[in-house]
Amino acid sequence: MNPFVFHVPTKIAFGEGLASGTADIVKELAGSRALILTDKPLMKTGIVEQILEGFADMKYVIFDDVPPDSDVDCVNKVADLARSEECDCIVAIGGGSVMDTAKVVNICLTLGGEILEYQGLNNIAEQLLPLVAVPTTAGTGSEVSMVAMVKDRAEGKKLLFGSRYLAPSVAVLDPLLTVSLPPKLTAATGLDALTHAVESYTAVISNSVFTDSLCIDSTKMIFENLRAATKDGGNIEARSQMLVASTMAGVAFTNSGVGVVHALAHSLGAKFGTHHGIANCIFLPHGMQFNMDAVTQRYAKLSRLVGMSTSSKDTVAASELIEAIETLCTDCGLPRRLRDAGVPELKSDDIEELAFLTGSDPAIMFNPKECSPEDIKGLYERAY
Repeated sequence: MNPFVFHVPTKIAFGEGLASGTADIVKELAGSRALILTDKPLMKTGIVEQILEGFADMKYVIFDDVPPDSDVDCVNKVADLARSEECDCIVAIGGGSVMDTAKVVNICLTLGGEILEYQGLNNIAEQLLPLVAVPTTAGTGSEVSMVAMVKDRAEGKKLLFGSRYLAPSVAVLDPLLTVSLPPKLTAATGLDALTHAVESYTAVISNSVFTDSLCIDSTKMIFENLRAATKDGGNIEARSQMLVASTMAGVAFTNSGVGVVHALAHSLGAKFGTHHGIANCIFLPHGMQFNMDAVTQRYAKLSRLVGMSTSSKDTVAASELIEAIETLCTDCGLPRRLRDAGVPELKSDDIEELAFLTGSDPAIMFNPKECSPEDIKGLYERAY
C-alpha cells in the first residue's frame, strides 16, 4: 500500500433541524461575538431568521450581501465590518460563495494585512478564528474543504487560497435547509459534487484508500439520488443523501485535488460568470474523454463499483461511465454545451485568454494527464 496523508480537520454534524442549534455550537467554540455571513436570496427564505433565533442571548452582526460569485471587494468590506464589530468567530450560512468568502474573511480577521499576501497554497501558518459552516446547497463541499476561491475582478481571474487552517471548525449538515433550492440549482450543485468525486478519484495523488472510498460512495449516492432531489425538492431522503454525498466528495477532493475540468470551469467562471456547477457539468465528459488513455482502468473500476457498467472490458466500462454522466445531466435539465449555458461565441482571443487562465489554474496540477495549451483550446472548442 502506498504511503499517504489524510486530513479531516472539520467536525461534521448531520441531522434534520440541526441548524437551529448553531448558536450552541458557536458557544462550544468559545465564540462570543459572531459575524453571520449569508446572501439576500437566502434571507428571503426565512432560513437565516430561524437560525438566528438561537443567537438571542449572544452578540452578532449580519452581512447579507455576499454575491453569487464573491470577490476581493466583498471580502475587504466584510473584513472591515468584522474588525469594527470586534467579531471573534464566523458563521457562514449559504452556498459555496458564502463559505469561501467566510474563509478568506477569516484570514483577514485573524492575521490582518492584505489578502493577496495569503493567496496560493500553504501560506497560512497558524490557526484561524472559529468558523461554523452551514451549507444550504449540496455540491460545493466548501463546508469541509481546505481551499477557498474569490474573484479578482480587476485582473479577471480567480484567486486560490489553500491551507489546512482554512477548513471550517464545524460543518452543520441540515437537509431541511436545502429543500427550498430550485431544481436547476439542485442539479447544478449536484454535478459539482459529482465532478469533485470523479476528479478526486483520478487525481495524481489519489492513492489513499480513504479518499477512494469517499469518491466511490459519493458517486454512487449522487447517481441514485440527484434525479429525485431535482424532481421533488421535498424528498428529504434524497436531499439528505445528496448533502452527505457532497460533503464526502468535499473531504475527498480537499485531500487529493481535482483536475482539468475544475481548471476549465474556474477560468470560464472568472471570464463570463458561468455558474460553477453548470460549467463542471458541461466540461466533465470532455475532460474525462481527454484523460481516458491515462486512467482508463480507474474510470472502469469506478463505473463497475457504482453500477454503471458490468462490462469486463475497461474501455467499454469507462465509456459507459461517461455516457451515464451525460444522461444524468440531461435528465436533470442541465445544458450540455457552453452556448446553451449563455456563453457568448468564443473568439480566438477569448480562447487564448481562457487557455492561459486554465493552464495557470492550480487545479490542473493534479490532473492525471499533462495538458498543453493546444489541448486546453481543443477542450473549450469541443465544449462550445
